[in-house]
Amino acid sequence: MALERSMRRLPLRDLLTDAEKRGRDLVEHFNDTWLARVADLRDLSRPVRKRSHYPTLLALQNALQKTVQTNDETRQLIDHLTEELNQILEHARREQLARR
Repeated sequence: MALERSMRRLPLRDLLTDAEKRGRDLVEHFNDTWLARVADLRDLSRPVRKRSHYPTLLALQNALQKTVQTNDETRQLIDHLTEELNQILEHARREQLARR
C-alpha cells in the first residue's frame, strides 16, 4: 500500500521514466535469460540432439523447472510493469480532468 501511495505522488514524468526502465529490463530479461532457458529445453527435447542422443529424465526435468521459474519471474516483471502503466494512465486522466 505504501508503494502505491508513493507512486501516486510521483510526477507523471518520473512515472514514465520508471516505466520505460522497467520495459527495457523486461526486454533484457527476455533476451538474456528467457531465450537461453527455452533454447536449452528445446535442445534437450529435439529428435536430433547436440549433447546426447538420449538425455536423462533428470536433465529434462531440470531444464523444465528452470523454464517454469523463468516464466514466473517474467510474469512478475510483466505484472509490475502493467501496474505501473495503469498508474500512469490514472495519473494522466487526473491531470486531464484537473485542466478542464
